[in-house]
Amino acid sequence: AMKHFFAIVPGTMNHAMQSRRRSHSHVFTATTPSTHISSELQSIKSFVLPALFKGLKIKKATSNGKFSTRVLTLSDDLFKLFVSRTNKRHVLGKRALSKVVGAIMATKEVDCTQLHIKVIDIADILFVQSGFIGSHKLEAAATLAFRGEKLDPTKVVSIFHGKGTTDFILEADSDRNALVSSIQIIRDAYHKACTKPNITMEQMLLRYAWFDVDSERTGLLDLPGFLRLLRRINVYLKQEEATKIYRDYCLELNSEPQRLGQTNRRGSKLQRRLSRGSYGYRDHIGINFDECIELFQRIKLSEQTDGKLVHDVMFDQLFGEDREGITEEDFAQTFLVEKQGSNHATTDEAKKILRLYGSVDGESFDRKSFGEYLFSSENDLFDPAKQRFDESVLNESLSEYFINSSHNTYLTGDQLQSKSSLEAYAAALQRGCKCLELDCFDGDKVAGVVVYHSYTATSKINFRDIILVVKNYIIAKPTTLPIILSLDNHCSTPFQEMMASILKKELGEMLYHPTSTLDRLPSPRDLAGKVLLKGRRTSGKDDGLSETTKTSVDMNDHRVSFNSRISFASLLTSGNRHVSSDAIETPLTNKIAPELAEITTFNTVRFNDFSSADTPPATDMLSFSESKFLRMFNQNEQNASLWKINNRKHMMRIYPSGTRIHSSNFNPVLHWSQGCQMVALNYQTDDSEMAVNDGRFRENGGCGYVPKSLKSYPGKLNLKIKVLAGSCLPHPFGEPCGEVTSPYVILRLHDVRATAQKSEELLKIDERKTETIQDNGFCPQWPDTKAFSFEVENPGIAMLEFTALHHDEGFIDDKMCRTAIPVRCLRQGLRSVQFYDRNSQHGSFAFARLLVSVEIEQHIPWK
Repeated sequence: AMKHFFAIVPGTMNHAMQSRRRSHSHVFTATTPSTHISSELQSIKSFVLPALFKGLKIKKATSNGKFSTRVLTLSDDLFKLFVSRTNKRHVLGKRALSKVVGAIMATKEVDCTQLHIKVIDIADILFVQSGFIGSHKLEAAATLAFRGEKLDPTKVVSIFHGKGTTDFILEADSDRNALVSSIQIIRDAYHKACTKPNITMEQMLLRYAWFDVDSERTGLLDLPGFLRLLRRINVYLKQEEATKIYRDYCLELNSEPQRLGQTNRRGSKLQRRLSRGSYGYRDHIGINFDECIELFQRIKLSEQTDGKLVHDVMFDQLFGEDREGITEEDFAQTFLVEKQGSNHATTDEAKKILRLYGSVDGESFDRKSFGEYLFSSENDLFDPAKQRFDESVLNESLSEYFINSSHNTYLTGDQLQSKSSLEAYAAALQRGCKCLELDCFDGDKVAGVVVYHSYTATSKINFRDIILVVKNYIIAKPTTLPIILSLDNHCSTPFQEMMASILKKELGEMLYHPTSTLDRLPSPRDLAGKVLLKGRRTSGKDDGLSETTKTSVDMNDHRVSFNSRISFASLLTSGNRHVSSDAIETPLTNKIAPELAEITTFNTVRFNDFSSADTPPATDMLSFSESKFLRMFNQNEQNASLWKINNRKHMMRIYPSGTRIHSSNFNPVLHWSQGCQMVALNYQTDDSEMAVNDGRFRENGGCGYVPKSLKSYPGKLNLKIKVLAGSCLPHPFGEPCGEVTSPYVILRLHDVRATAQKSEELLKIDERKTETIQDNGFCPQWPDTKAFSFEVENPGIAMLEFTALHHDEGFIDDKMCRTAIPVRCLRQGLRSVQFYDRNSQHGSFAFARLLVSVEIEQHIPWK
């Protein structure tokens, strides 16, 4: 749906009329409703490229790889980017075009493409980069000739946002660099402002949705706009009821003369409409943003059975029903110490919170401020102190850290037929991944070394292009912690030499050159800004170390081994179990080129047993599929303890079994419990296991390295968790519209048992589910839900997952949003749960919250 087109500044009649008379060259004038965040953005306006407000001519990449001339424009309020055509039909005066848009949007929500305009909200932008080919569209463009010339990556800019990418060429270096800097500055200012206490998530959601529903672009919502907004933010009211609520509120506003003058923004032309209808002119002109916030607060109250919101109930229980405010002493002792378990909380800390969320004088806390604090990020269930980056914990050997790792990073879908893409590498790096996988094969003389999933129908991408994506990422973030490239090397010697040459030439000093006498692995801090290689350094006959050659897949009950060199593409297309001789591929040599071996840090070796695990060099490491890990774990009861001892000094990587052809993931918790540093998952799959991985690596600032030895609870513990309320839950998949959701919440504990006979019994998944709240994703409450009890056996490893789903009667329930939190990072008391989408808080996901009550009851020592 269209987020925003044109808007007249909410303000006086004169201001509105002046806006209408602006020149045609300043088409995209827009302001957000009057919120604190708009003033925050206006304060950095002088740092934004001035030409962006008038329009920058760009060449935008289309989905088929061609380029079209467009104009990129930033709205006056800094909230919207527009990509529009430049022909005269679309460079119209605001009055003419807004009339057309308003007429269309009055009847339905419009797809922006119908008007040849793309709109990007600053809240949807994930990141922006220039100088490399890292998206599907640019990959398509790179294969075509652009006016007789190949695509120059140095002139490319890519904006990654919630629904994909917007890629374009900007010729002038100065404009390109300033544009990237401008978008980054605006995005940083926006997210910084979002964390400030003077604006609630409800206000942010209404701001985000406002221009979807303000069809006439007046800064005011009439009745049709109000009805659209209800659906947009997940509030269900029958149309008759909603109409009555809106018109009753308009009557109330009409009876307040002091507010009447403040809201007459549309001049004498609208004054002539006052005689229409029995509800007065406010019914026709509409309500402004602040009035809409006030009206929704009333609707929230009316939606509750007892007429009270959950934070009011908590306030009554803690401080008494007869009180409307509390002092800093009450807040410190009764709330922070007794309820929240912050035993060392002081009145100074309470005073700091009161200054942010409390009254103007900073000396009292009313009910409304108390509610805002409860849902805030400062009251996060995930301890904010443990989410912050701490460089001081990064001085140990690499083997002492969990490392955020990806499997078959290049794939965008299943393991057999999906597309390979550079965009997958760019997205994984931005998501915090620090170990990328490349399956390398001989290409032709033009393509050179190529990367794809062997013996399948997946597409191929160029090895050098992947290295350029990594290089560009480090240039943009020079202090990033080390990136490990896991090379699954199937190349012949000449192509291995080519790989080594590309790595040395493109990465230069970024490439880490290992020494032969390493007794201890370097620390992440020592290797900041470096690229390390994982692969084989020694030559010899086929030892089965290749991930591809040591996995197998069951298809139609017929066991097919990759060792047999059978093409899976032929199996998919033929549909039978028999493969002709032309499906057999000739194995490549296993000789390792010295040029590649000398720059490879981690030497993947064959596993024999753990008896000599301490004698090999520190750079020797093991790599297992999940299924082989389980088999070995069950073979010998001593393996569990020996595994942990080995992983104190040496690296180990675990990856999905070949049977996961749909790119599903395994649970990483079991492997973390055994000290495995690199547990590689399929990043393209948005499942529970990937959410657990994302939650683990939100520790330590999302840097991709989490110390295994971080402080945790000393033994078993009992958790009691009660889901109290939700706020601003999104539509499934972040869609801007759809039916009003009926949410329920699943709580899932991912744990490892202290003792078990087999590896399958070690993993412990404990699940609880709330009841469904019908037709209310905006402010659902679960006042009567009993507390769920969980016994945690391994608090240092266990993860607690929250998933909000929409109950769709007769259909599969859709996921709305999800998050996972390490148990060792939980805080007790009344806490806020912040939701994510693929480890990002973009668009409507940024406003979604739960309020929960958490008790950490007792500690049970290990036996």
